[in-house]
Amino acid sequence: TKYNLWTSDIFEIIGIMRYMMPNSEIKIIKKMSDPEKLRYFQDYWSSRDPDPETEKNELLIELTNRIMYVNSNFSNLDRGWRSDRGRIYIIYGRPEFIEEHEDKNNNMYQIWNYPSGQKFIFIDTA
Repeated sequence: TKYNLWTSDIFEIIGIMRYMMPNSEIKIIKKMSDPEKLRYFQDYWSSRDPDPETEKNELLIELTNRIMYVNSNFSNLDRGWRSDRGRIYIIYGRPEFIEEHEDKNNNMYQIWNYPSGQKFIFIDTA
């Protein structure tokens, strides 16, 4: 396989791939050895390369960019990819627009709006 993944940390790879793969497939993968898991995910991304004629996998680059963004912007107590905002950003990408509000208890919250009409609400409780 010609693609490197965003990390060699198999725990992180499986954690992020859970967002994209059925649980039944993740269960099978978890029984593999670490080198088999890595090879499996490299093949997974290789088979999804939107333009195999180029040296790069544009889809994997987009995912990698999203992971880097969430890990640098949503890592309060844990890795950004494990946060609610991180998960939504990895799956759906950058929201079309974000509304910021404050509720009656002075908790800040955001509404992420996507072109599809989907909305996600994130509440920061003190």
